[in-house]
Amino acid sequence: MSDQAKTAEKVEVNVAFEENSPLNVVNFGKIKKPIDIPQLVQIQLDSYREFLQLDKKPEKRDPVGLQAVFLDSFPIESSNGDVVLEFVKYDIGEPKKDVWECKINGVSYAAPLKATIRLIAMETGEIREQEVYMGDLPLMTDTGTFIINGAERVVVNQLHRSPGIFFFFDAEKEIYSARIIPDHKGSWLEFEMDTKGLLIARIDRRKKFPFTLLVKALGYGTNEEVLRFFFETESIAIKGQQMKTLQKYIGRRVAHDVPHPETGEVIMEAGAQLNEDSLDLLREGKVVSVDLIVNPGLGEDTVVIKSLEKDGVNSQEEALIEFLKIQKPLEYTADHGDEEKRKKNVERAEAELKRLFFDPKTYDLGKVGRYKVNAKFKHIKPDEFSDDVKDRTLRPVDILEALKYMVYIINEVDGYQVDDIDHLGNRRVRTVGELLTLQLKTGFARMERVVRERMSMNDVDVMTPQLLISIKPITAVLNEFFGASQLSQFMDQTNPLSEITHKRRMNALGPGGLTRERAGFEVRDVHYTHYGRLCPIETPEGPNIGLITSMATYGRLNEYGFLETPYRVVKNGKVTDEVVYLSANEEDHYVIAQANASINEKGEFTDALVSCRYRGDFPLKSPDEIDLMDVDPLQVVSLSTGLIPFLEHDDANRALMGSNMQRQAVPLMVTEPPLVGTGLEKNVAYDSGVSVLAKRDGVVVKVDANHIEVETKSGEIDTYRLMKFRRTNQSTCLNQIPRVQVYHAPEDGEVKKVTKDEVIFEGDSGKIYKMPLNTFQGKMECRVKAKDSLYKGDFIAGEIVKAEVVKNGKRVQKATILADGHATNRGRLSLGKNVRVAFMPWDGYNFEDAIVLSERLVKEDVYTSIHIEEFEIQARETKLGREMITRDIPNISERAFRDLDEDGIIRLGAEVRAGDILVGMVTPKGDTDLTPEYRLLHSIFGEKAKEVKDNSLKVPNGHGGIVVDIKRFSRDAGDELPPGIVEAVKVYVAQKRKISVGDKMAGRHGNKGVISTILPEADMPFLPDGTPIDIVLNPLGVPSRMNIGQIFETQLGWAGRALGLHFETPVFDGAKLQDIEEYMKKAELPPNSKIRLRSGKTGEYFHHEALVGEVYMLKLSHMIEDKMHARSTGPYSLVTQQPLGGKAQFGGQRLGEMEVWALEAYGASNTLQELLTVKSDDMLGRARVYESIVKGIHAIRPGIPESFNVLIKEIRSLALDISVLDSEGNPIEVSDMDDYGRARRRIKIDSAERT
Repeated sequence: MSDQAKTAEKVEVNVAFEENSPLNVVNFGKIKKPIDIPQLVQIQLDSYREFLQLDKKPEKRDPVGLQAVFLDSFPIESSNGDVVLEFVKYDIGEPKKDVWECKINGVSYAAPLKATIRLIAMETGEIREQEVYMGDLPLMTDTGTFIINGAERVVVNQLHRSPGIFFFFDAEKEIYSARIIPDHKGSWLEFEMDTKGLLIARIDRRKKFPFTLLVKALGYGTNEEVLRFFFETESIAIKGQQMKTLQKYIGRRVAHDVPHPETGEVIMEAGAQLNEDSLDLLREGKVVSVDLIVNPGLGEDTVVIKSLEKDGVNSQEEALIEFLKIQKPLEYTADHGDEEKRKKNVERAEAELKRLFFDPKTYDLGKVGRYKVNAKFKHIKPDEFSDDVKDRTLRPVDILEALKYMVYIINEVDGYQVDDIDHLGNRRVRTVGELLTLQLKTGFARMERVVRERMSMNDVDVMTPQLLISIKPITAVLNEFFGASQLSQFMDQTNPLSEITHKRRMNALGPGGLTRERAGFEVRDVHYTHYGRLCPIETPEGPNIGLITSMATYGRLNEYGFLETPYRVVKNGKVTDEVVYLSANEEDHYVIAQANASINEKGEFTDALVSCRYRGDFPLKSPDEIDLMDVDPLQVVSLSTGLIPFLEHDDANRALMGSNMQRQAVPLMVTEPPLVGTGLEKNVAYDSGVSVLAKRDGVVVKVDANHIEVETKSGEIDTYRLMKFRRTNQSTCLNQIPRVQVYHAPEDGEVKKVTKDEVIFEGDSGKIYKMPLNTFQGKMECRVKAKDSLYKGDFIAGEIVKAEVVKNGKRVQKATILADGHATNRGRLSLGKNVRVAFMPWDGYNFEDAIVLSERLVKEDVYTSIHIEEFEIQARETKLGREMITRDIPNISERAFRDLDEDGIIRLGAEVRAGDILVGMVTPKGDTDLTPEYRLLHSIFGEKAKEVKDNSLKVPNGHGGIVVDIKRFSRDAGDELPPGIVEAVKVYVAQKRKISVGDKMAGRHGNKGVISTILPEADMPFLPDGTPIDIVLNPLGVPSRMNIGQIFETQLGWAGRALGLHFETPVFDGAKLQDIEEYMKKAELPPNSKIRLRSGKTGEYFHHEALVGEVYMLKLSHMIEDKMHARSTGPYSLVTQQPLGGKAQFGGQRLGEMEVWALEAYGASNTLQELLTVKSDDMLGRARVYESIVKGIHAIRPGIPESFNVLIKEIRSLALDISVLDSEGNPIEVSDMDDYGRARRRIKIDSAERT
């Protein structure tokens, strides 16, 4: 070809990144959703925002959270009343370091809490006001986490029993009981039936007493008053009535004491039963009428009557004195008719009753408790029990109504029933703010005691708030809560999904919650009220099953901490777009249709009968009987479960495994979104906080690997710093990759053409550059026009970015994603890779769920992930002197220094293996271990150099890689270090892990397996067109597991790959079989996705068709490199002298009792002997074997195992004299034998003696 022809030929170059091109997405969802999925970590952010109330002026703050803590403790008055400390307001300062600096330096992300406190001297009226530092309060990051000592932590929400009033029935004992449970402080009041049918009360599990005693103490003093309180009465005439007429009343009870009309003497006592004799008495006594008890459903020997007979008191005073005797027997003084003493006793009893239930200082029902009590009795007495929740103590009316309710339940009156403790109306959520409030209250209570002590010790003239207040108890409580509480957990940061799920977790364990051992089946079980609130699927397998759950996708908390879920309102059989959020208790009154019930364009139900939910039942109802409708089928499940396509075709047990295993997926080096997803991937990526989002509207003007610059409308430049190869809590790699596009002129040249979709630029070299203006998120702004001449590097176009817009708490516009985080791609969660899968046996290598893998996945780094380990060393100030970080280490070969710098720290980029030195450090050695010879030399030569021992940081066993980062901190440089530490060095070592045999892989349907072999591409089965398969799975893993969703995914994935489409198939509203078959036809693939494959080894066709398609497979964090372990010699246990167990202790394999039986069965006596002696706890024998191996002599002379000595010592500890005798019968001490062989010959212990 001539030179002219060469120049005439133009080379076309497409400048756009492939990752930024729009995805072709097909969504199969048919249901119109009236609301969007809410912000996914809102529960954490809202709770802490409410706790701090920084958006409100100090004087307008509500008494919740931190404000409530201060108001609870202040004012503090001295014991003599001279001095009062008052709280004015609190402020929170600025944190010293930002989030990333805190992580790098290993400090907490916290801000100083300062309170303005006023001291008033009561005598002089003098006021001293001062701002007092109350300690550092950890702040929440934008993503809902805390950074404590450099580690990211999450405070998990606690699901606990709500305070309030509850009625129970124990089916085993057939006993009814009731409890009034306060919120944080106060006595528990319980009522229960005993075995004799008597209703008894008790306070704080103390002595029991008849419940009517409490009723009388509360003001219903006489039997008559008690009966009139519990029962309705009717009056019957006696005077002038024939006996025949009155006989029908025999057996009924009188409601009051019946006096003789003339003498006033009591003929019948209240509660007495009418019989013929008593009726005669009444007629003879000319009693005009009596009131009888009427109560529907109440039996003959009612609970109340039995209790009245038992209590033995007949006035409020008597009841109070009796109450005092039971509750505080030491405070009761016998009166012997002395009116003064009697009065004192009554006063003490009243004070005790008030202290127990009616004093706000000692009893707090809480806002929730009051709400629950009012809700319970509202329908009975609407005037007494309003919606007002200000009254935080119990009231007498609460106790009395509770008792009345209890009596009616026992007698099975309609409309009165026991409570279901597992109903979500009786379980509420404590979020971060509330948990921290509770902790701080205990700290402030301790501080209060200190303040009172200091008030009594110091003189009023010198007192200041600063002098009185001690912040130690507060900081101690904060450190304990964030560092050691069961609910403050090290964040699971394996991938974005595990982060976001951790923040939405509900935990029934923890302080004030359940314990694993005590929790029965009922608490763990799925309850009908979980619908739309807690996920019925996502929960761990094992001892925590059902105790740790996950919040459903649309769930939220109401002001009382009860979980709510949204519903569409149905009016006159028509579905509206009005949405209401209901708690479990409110929902119980409505009939609710499912989200996938068929409706027409007008919102009318098309079926005559619609499947609905009402409480725990699933009735069929006509449209005009329906009150509400679900908003989305997804609202039933959690995020993790909502990410499983075709969930509706999977068995729940496997879906549970699928949900849990997605959280264990390792972020891969190169990510890829699933071909078959559910549409929820975008929400997780957006809300997880791993992606970089635009904070202000503008245009991208510069992009490189570390920074993105956005020019705002006002012309300012916003710079976003990207995180590159940072370590997460789980040692996976956190790396942000730019996902916005910007075009600069690649060389000098001219703009040829500008359309709305692309810019064409011709360089002076003759190259034609095509610059598409559409990206996967939107459009680009072009700032050039046709025929513009440009120099290399001139700006052509940048992506338009938008910030998030929220109106009335709703997201109107989502922010543009500037950069993807780990395991996200183009703003979608991307946990694994789409690979070609065939379901068929392969030479037995996929027996029992094992996986056969193609070498292509290793060669092309499809499943390669980066793991970063952190190694830290601290130089301390010891008693013998300072530890030194240095290159000058004794007794180390020159080769070990090859990668260390002059300070003894490894160089960046060095490749290290197990045992290599990362940081050289020497520690001063004490004089204790010096030999006399060394001391002599030392005194002659005064040699100092050998007084140190090597304490360097070395790469632990099983680790290694490339040094990617080094952080050095020293006190001299002004870094914050713990006390006693002068210098610290952190070394980060990265490892690139390719997938290998022994790694665990899984799909999203609970289909997990371990890689058994990796085959060359040529040996893998291949399609008739020559395409080799990537993974061969066992078809037997499908039928018994009943996770058919994977088959649907396989089919649709293949169509997606062939057509270049990504599918979204929302749970319970996804693609049907006919939809899949339609797309298979479009792609010209077999409709059932089955095809005859050919063997890679022989090239022959297999006998049968196999299912082939694309499956999204994940590599899980259970990698063989972390588990592989081998030991020759290593550490031994001190007592038994047997090798330790486990990889962490560099332990050995245990030969247990059953393994011994196996060797005995084979008669392998020599093998057994060496395993039980020289390879275990025969100390001299193992030293000798080691020596003989080194010398090349392979002789084994087993001795006496150390466990024999332990046995002897244990028997002696039981005061049994046991000794070892030689052949002449002389006792010898095993441990004193020097010559081992001779000793063995002398000791003859046969099996009988040994026993």
